[in-house]
Amino acid sequence: MRKISFAVITKIWGFICVLIAIYMGKDVIFSCILTIVAFLHLIIQGKWKIVFNYGIFYILLGILLCAIQRCGLHMLIFSEFYVLMFWNLSPAFLMSWDLVTTPPGKISAFLSSIHLPTSIILGVLVVFRFFPTMKSELRSVYLSMKNRNLTGIKQILQAPARTCEYVLIPLLVRILMTADQLSVSAIARGGESPGKRSSYYESKIEITDIFAMILWFALVSGYLWIGGIKI
Repeated sequence: MRKISFAVITKIWGFICVLIAIYMGKDVIFSCILTIVAFLHLIIQGKWKIVFNYGIFYILLGILLCAIQRCGLHMLIFSEFYVLMFWNLSPAFLMSWDLVTTPPGKISAFLSSIHLPTSIILGVLVVFRFFPTMKSELRSVYLSMKNRNLTGIKQILQAPARTCEYVLIPLLVRILMTADQLSVSAIARGGESPGKRSSYYESKIEITDIFAMILWFALVSGYLWIGGIKI
């Protein structure tokens, strides 16, 4: 299958359609249709890592949901409500992660094309890059603690407060350093320039984007028509 990269507006449109379907849809179980289409949306773009990782999680959710409905399973630690909630919100998680993993340059180019203020553009970019940055920083902190033998089960059980301190302090310092680096990078790239800015990325809409947006609209309309709308 040829790899396709959808435009930012297509991803935003798909995310909005999914949110409307989840909010207005009456049949929660039927949301698996939205999730399957969201998986296809990612597969077309070649984002196999997200599909594989969340696919395993989604299969486990399906098994738990089936056991709860058919066998009356009652869990002591993880409530049945959360299983249903994650099942229903799965398409929104997939579409939002597609947006988060979009290169910041593409998002900035699209927001600039609709003439949003620079302050809003920079704020949106910081929000979209927060979770991937936090994941990278947490991994760095974990590797640093592992090199100092501070990640053992015995160490965590004996001093949980101190272990939490070992994680939070380096993480906060790294976040502050990242914030300073982002500020310097934004200024160096002309973020405060009042003139018209250009971009390496083009925000053109291809025929595949139009087809995808029509497909999302038709899917959500059919989903609400078949599954019912909350009143």
